[in-house]
Amino acid sequence: MSLDEVYEMENPEKEQIISDIISIQSLADYEAFDALWVALTKAAKLMTVVSDRDCQGMVSLIEKFSDEEIKRLLKDESVDSLIFLDPPLETALADPDEEPDENSTIRVIGKIRSSRDSDPREALINLGEILKRIRNKRTHGYKTGSGSQDKEIFLLARKILYLLCMLVISKLN
Repeated sequence: MSLDEVYEMENPEKEQIISDIISIQSLADYEAFDALWVALTKAAKLMTVVSDRDCQGMVSLIEKFSDEEIKRLLKDESVDSLIFLDPPLETALADPDEEPDENSTIRVIGKIRSSRDSDPREALINLGEILKRIRNKRTHGYKTGSGSQDKEIFLLARKILYLLCMLVISKLN
């Protein structure tokens, strides 16, 4: 779905989010990632009353998408490139003290890889968790986004966030 197709609406909040997304296009990936996260959060809040800090918020949001929409998003090359990054994304995101438990970065990425076809909704929830970890790392760890792997991570995550934004916006009234 293109921005032009989505732009045909009468919702002023939706129009503002689309305007924000258009203005983001000229930003560097590192900055655009953060701005797209904000746009996605705004759009998601228009769709659901659950807090974006609550896991149920992501679940509620995903319930609005069809299986085909989710599968199409998960099959995008930017998702493959991010979850099969070399060196692995988990080396960039994992806290040095992180124990390999159910919620470790390596396990969350593994869940995305293994459930994209069998349980796409679960895979999308886990992809959202990875994007959240990238955002948290951007806020607390990556200070410039200037390393070559950092640049690649933000480029790919930007593309995924853009796709998610477009999907959420398409569901707004």
